[in-house]
Amino acid sequence: MKNKFITGIRALSQVFFIAMVHLFVIHFINIKAEAWDEETVRQAKIIYSVLIIILYVTCMMSLVTRRIRYNLLWFCASTIPSIGFLFLLHKDKANEPAEYGFIDLKFDSGLFELVMIFPFFYLVIQIILVIALWVLKFPKKYEKI
Repeated sequence: MKNKFITGIRALSQVFFIAMVHLFVIHFINIKAEAWDEETVRQAKIIYSVLIIILYVTCMMSLVTRRIRYNLLWFCASTIPSIGFLFLLHKDKANEPAEYGFIDLKFDSGLFELVMIFPFFYLVIQIILVIALWVLKFPKKYEKI
């Protein structure tokens, strides 16, 4: 019982750290999140709550194995692709406007990036991570079947 409690606290602290890293990067690259209406803020809270729950589940999956490499895999998969994607979103904002005849997808409010694109991208990463951790934990004795 005490071991599960400690693992849960450790998972919460790691999830909190990942969230703070993402918030720091969003603040650092200055993705604006201003002038959102009340409904949008409510939707963002729901979306990010689901992401944090999935992040917690994948963290617990990596910690339960008691192997550092699985926890390191979780940490790298939870930070590197998403931070790279945030920088890509920022880079796309700074680019020159598209040439005549091309659709220019630039969003200045941060709404589309932070409430639609980034959560979807992060959800896909975490689902892939759940599958990967499940496959890595799959007992070796069932491989011959």
